[in-house]
Order: sequence, then structure tokens, then C-alpha cells
Amino acid sequence: MSSSEQQEVPGLNEKSETLASVTTNQDKKREELVIDYNVPDEFEYAEGGWKAWMAILGSFLGFFPTWGFFYTAGVMQNYIAKHQLATVSTSTISWIFSVYNFCLLGSFVFSGLYFDLNGARRPLILGNVMFLTGMFALGNCTKIWHFIVCLGILVGMGSGIASSPLIGVVCHHFNRRRGIATALAMNGGSIGGVVIPLMLRSLFDKSGYPWAMRSLGFLSSGFLVCSVLLAREDPAKLHKPEPGSLMRKSSESSFVRSFLSYLSGSFDYKALKEPKYLFCTLGCCMAELSTGATLTYITSYCEQVGYQDEDAFYIITVLNALSIIGGYICSLLADVLFGRFNVMIMINLLLGIVGFVMWLPFGSKGSGIMYAYGAIYGALYGSMLNLAPVCCGEISRVDEFGRRYSTMYALVGFTFLAGIPISGAIIGEGSLESYNNVIIFFSAVSIAAGVFYLLSKCFALQNPLKKNDTKESDFPGTLARLIKSSLRRF
Repeated sequence: MSSSEQQEVPGLNEKSETLASVTTNQDKKREELVIDYNVPDEFEYAEGGWKAWMAILGSFLGFFPTWGFFYTAGVMQNYIAKHQLATVSTSTISWIFSVYNFCLLGSFVFSGLYFDLNGARRPLILGNVMFLTGMFALGNCTKIWHFIVCLGILVGMGSGIASSPLIGVVCHHFNRRRGIATALAMNGGSIGGVVIPLMLRSLFDKSGYPWAMRSLGFLSSGFLVCSVLLAREDPAKLHKPEPGSLMRKSSESSFVRSFLSYLSGSFDYKALKEPKYLFCTLGCCMAELSTGATLTYITSYCEQVGYQDEDAFYIITVLNALSIIGGYICSLLADVLFGRFNVMIMINLLLGIVGFVMWLPFGSKGSGIMYAYGAIYGALYGSMLNLAPVCCGEISRVDEFGRRYSTMYALVGFTFLAGIPISGAIIGEGSLESYNNVIIFFSAVSIAAGVFYLLSKCFALQNPLKKNDTKESDFPGTLARLIKSSLRRF
């Protein structure tokens, strides 16, 4: 049909315009769906290259002492409970590690916003100085308040302040391969969790407690200096606050006002109004509480049921060693095949299930069971730690990642502040029945974490509570959207 004939056919133009309008509306809907599925991000990522790999190496070296010591919490708790604090109850000693975990995770918030605005170097220096001061002072601790100040506050806050920029620099250089890159960086902590218990085990016997801690301080110094030099951000991705914003004003006022404005701006209250971020944060809180408390008390559990001291040390070592392998493999699967949230959901559900079907009924039947449990738990646990920041990054802009990630872990810190003493209170005097009760608690919390991550994923893909345009209540539609979202790769 010629163009002249096309003009003579009545209504053809109107039909064409209608069809074009429908097509345009469909395109808009598809575009809205794409925007709904992904956080807008106009930045370009190197995904490799000299600077990117040096940033990963710097993060790896920084995580080796700071998070390696975190993974050794059970060894420390067991040792000081037998020696320096032999007359103190388990529930009282648990406050040391509650304060430590709270300060480590809660202090992310102090460096997250600063990293978004100014980069990694200054918060790394501040955090490393605090960590090393506390580590060297630990050798002289003999009373509970000594440990709270040196281990709980100095080592804890130092580790936390350094951690946010160590993760942030990785996110600046990688997007498509962020899961693998984060796993490589955080494996520094897992390797530290293997080396440090063996090192302390040997030095406690040969050199005594004071020089064991000082030796660890000297070793940490070399790693942390290299970390400061290598872990560099991408300047193009630093956040530029709008004129008149709170962050802009904080840099233009007096020191006191600037500090107060900074603290106010460091916590991202608005992000908690997003269901996808809120449920992701709740999932992270539950997951970290379960795994952190497990690491704290698994050593004392092994000794309570009659296993050798060496077994208690080596089970932690096996757990941390397998977290290296499992963390990398699961992060690779998350990036390439299944999606970050899907793997995170399965990991937390499996952590809870393994606790119920393996640790609870068979943990006291023989040390071999606990070695096997430590291996399985470590493989899953390493993945959970690696993917927590990746899942946060999946629903965040990269120039706001530091603030949102640190807000998440500030709330994780408060969860630890209550959760570790609760675990210690459940254990009480340390009977097998009490330990079984706390195993049930840990496992149930892990399963709850998986459920929260599932809800976060569903809201990130499509709001399952969104009402139908023609019905006030649409429960079948809501359920269908929830199931559909839960099965998607994300």
C-alpha cells in the first residue's frame, strides 16, 4: 500500500497512533520495571587493572589482623576465662565480647560517610592506630575493666573504623565481579582466623600471654601499614553533597557543629524506610548475631563436653580455613549463576538447619562430629560474611554505599550488644542442657536471617504488597507476586 493510499483509508492514522501509544506505554512499563530491579548507577567500573587489584590486596592485608582477631574471639574468651579471669562468671566475661562486637560493628558508622566524601586513607590510619594501641595494651590486662577498655573499645572500634573503607574501596573498582572481589579481600580475615589461633596457641605456651599479644601486635603493624598504602578509592566515585545539604554544611561550620552534623548525617535514617533495605538490615543483624555468638562459644562448648584443649583450638582453625574455600566458591556462584541474594538466603537457611540436625543432637558424641560441623559451618559462614556487603551494594548506589553499609552494621552492633549477653545468660553455669538451648537459639536466628533476606529480595524486585488497581484487597495476587519474586535470580 502506497503512502497516498494509506492517507485515504479512514481511521488508519488513528489506529497507528493508538498502536504507537500502546507500544510507548509498554516500553515505559518495561523501563519502570528495569529501574525497579536495579539501583541507578551511572558510574563506570574498572573490573580489574593494577589499581583495582592493589586495592583488593590492601583490603586483604587490612582484614588479616582486624577480622582475623574477630574470628579468634572464641579462643580468647576460652583462654582468659581459664587464666586472667578464672574467678569471673561466664555471663560477666561475655560482656567483654559483647562490647567488643558492638564497638567493632557499630563504629562502621563513624567512617562510612567520611569514606563516601573523602576516601579511605584517614579513617584507615585512625582505625589502625586504635587497633594497635589496644592490641599492645592487651598484654598487660588482668581485670575485667582492662579487657573492656583495651579489647572491647580500642581493638573493637579500631577494627570497625578501618573496615568500612576496606570494603568501600573494593566496591569502587568492581561491580559485575563484586562478589568475587569482596571474597578475595575478606579472605584476609579468614586466613588471619587460621593463622592467629595457631600463633597464639604456640606463644601462650612458649612466651606467655603478655608477649603473645605483643607479638601479634608487631605482626599486625606490618600488615596495617601496607594496607594504608595500597587500599585506595576511585576519586570519581566520591560523593559530592548538594549545596545546602547537611553534609555540605558540616564541612563549612565550626568543629563542634561539624562533628555533630557529621554524626547526624552518618546514620541513614531515610534508608530504613525502604522495605528492601530494612529487611536486608534485619537479615544481616540476625545472621551476624548467630555466627558471631557461635564463634564466641563453640570453643567453650567443646571443652564442656570433654574434648581436648587442642581440639577446641583446631576446630576454630578448620572452621576458618574452610571459610576461605567456601567463601570464594559461593561468591563465584553468586556472581555467575544464582545471584547474590539467592545464595545469601540459602546459606543462612542451611546454617540453621545444620545446627539443628548436626550440632544439637550429635555435637557431644565425639570430636570428629565437631570437626565435620566446623568444616561445613565454615564453608557456609565465609560466604555469608563475603556476601553481606555485596547484598547491601546490590540495593545501594556506589557513592552512598559507605553510609548505607555502615548504618546497617551500626544496627548489627546494637544486636550484638544485647545478643551476646543473652547467649551467655542462656549458657549460665555451662551445663550441656544450657549449651543445647543456646544452639537452638543460634540455629533459629540463622533461619530468621534467611527469611528476612528473602523479604528484602522480594521488595527489591517488585513490591509484593502493591495493591491491584481494581481491587482493594488482592491476597492471591500478593502471594503470587511474592512467590514469583522469590524465584527470580537476584
